[in-house]
Amino acid sequence: MLDVKKLLKKNPFVLAPMDDVTDIGFRELCEEKGACYSTTELTSINALVRGKVFKSRYEKGNLRINSVQLFGSEPDVFVEASKIVDKEADMIDVNFGCPSPNVTRQYAGSCLLKDPKNVGNIIEKLVKENEKPVTAKIRLGYKKATHIEIAKEIEDCGADALAVHGRTAAQKYSGKANWDAIQEIYEKTNITLIGNGDVKDEDDIAKYLNSHCDGLMIGRAAIGNPFLFERFNYYLKHKKKLEFDREKLKEKQKELLRDYLKKLENREFFNLNLKIQRQSMWFFKGIEGAKEFRNKIAQEKDIDKIYRAIEEF
Repeated sequence: MLDVKKLLKKNPFVLAPMDDVTDIGFRELCEEKGACYSTTELTSINALVRGKVFKSRYEKGNLRINSVQLFGSEPDVFVEASKIVDKEADMIDVNFGCPSPNVTRQYAGSCLLKDPKNVGNIIEKLVKENEKPVTAKIRLGYKKATHIEIAKEIEDCGADALAVHGRTAAQKYSGKANWDAIQEIYEKTNITLIGNGDVKDEDDIAKYLNSHCDGLMIGRAAIGNPFLFERFNYYLKHKKKLEFDREKLKEKQKELLRDYLKKLENREFFNLNLKIQRQSMWFFKGIEGAKEFRNKIAQEKDIDKIYRAIEEF
């Protein structure tokens, strides 16, 4: 069985799960560029057991490590869903952090932070029924901070690791992440801890790693920017920043987008064209002509023409 703590000692940088961003193609790119591992987009346990989820949402593909994130509210259904993804998953991650109304109205995601007992029941059942690591991702609380109580419940019920986003659900993504609260969990529990929230550059590594947490989970800063993991690993090894040639950035990003498209070939997605549009927007953010490029491929369904548009950009 994977030892999450040992993994993080070798490489402490984890790609955060982000809906409509961290599909299998993007996750493979980030792992190739240096992410320790990544977690799938959150997947409904109820949809899984009803057979309503494309395998591409949770498949391992060419990943070294595949963490499959599930959301729901019923412990027994979590176990059933975990069996469905078992052959693809190297670890099972439970989402107790998503603040989206689409999730919380199902009494799932961050809504469960109001019910520590059920959080514990879910983790305990998954640990009992799975031979693979079980991890969890939480926020500091729903409306008020309950992070210590929830973290201890998750630890006591046998989870292998815990990722904490330093905001409450009510905050969503506003304000600054509270790293003092993350540090409090680090000091008051023994669970392997991954800190998440506003990690964006090398300065954050020096600020938080091994003082506030065992690993760093990178979310929004990695969107369209898998090279961030290469930079972070370089900094950790050499104690200085890796400088990129800004003049070559556009060509590097074009190469990344081509690689991304190749990784999506022969895979089923709900809306492949929309996915390509979004990723192209993120990959070329801040690069002159990005808007025109995105408009050019907006209605394009022929993949060969999209490749040609990339070459001409």
